[in-house]
Amino acid sequence: MFRLVMQIYKVKAQFQRVLNPIKNIFIKLKVSPTAINVWAVVFSILMGLAFFYSSQYRLLLIAVPFLAFLRIAYNALDGMVARETKAKNQKWGEVLNESLDRLSDICVFVGLAFTSYMNFQLVAVCLIVTLFSSYLGIVSKAAGGKRMYSALMGKADRMFYLSVAAVAAYIWGTYLINYFVVFILALICLTVVQRYYLIKKELYKK
Repeated sequence: MFRLVMQIYKVKAQFQRVLNPIKNIFIKLKVSPTAINVWAVVFSILMGLAFFYSSQYRLLLIAVPFLAFLRIAYNALDGMVARETKAKNQKWGEVLNESLDRLSDICVFVGLAFTSYMNFQLVAVCLIVTLFSSYLGIVSKAAGGKRMYSALMGKADRMFYLSVAAVAAYIWGTYLINYFVVFILALICLTVVQRYYLIKKELYKK
């Protein structure tokens, strides 16, 4: 079943190659990895606001895919620039990266939760499970394994499906996003199970 669902993370290497020219510009301009990550948060805030105000201005839903793409691109560029420049205080940079990523998720889902057409409890549960899934990815490294990114519903996957949901909602009706969130929630729950399994498998090898 796991193989039937798109995993955006699998195209990470190709995506990074596309972003290489932008990475080189950022390095030339001496843009810090933290500054790049802050911009990812800004795009997430705008994405949340686009969802929030879409009940009044439905056209804002068209902005969601672009903002989601920028968030993912800047999240990728943050790490690429840090590795290329061997940025100082990389451990502190990792803390900032992980915490700002979680803040970005909160901004998106809170904006979505408070729209008039969404089920608040549904989005709240989806956010909680999302944060827990992300926590598992981090705690894997804390336990002596590697940072766990692979899963059915990673960060890029969430942004992709929310983008598709926004376009579908613009065309056919905003209520459709509720069904997409149910779909995302189901796959995040499976992701939690998947990550437990993968973390246990890796740690038992050591």
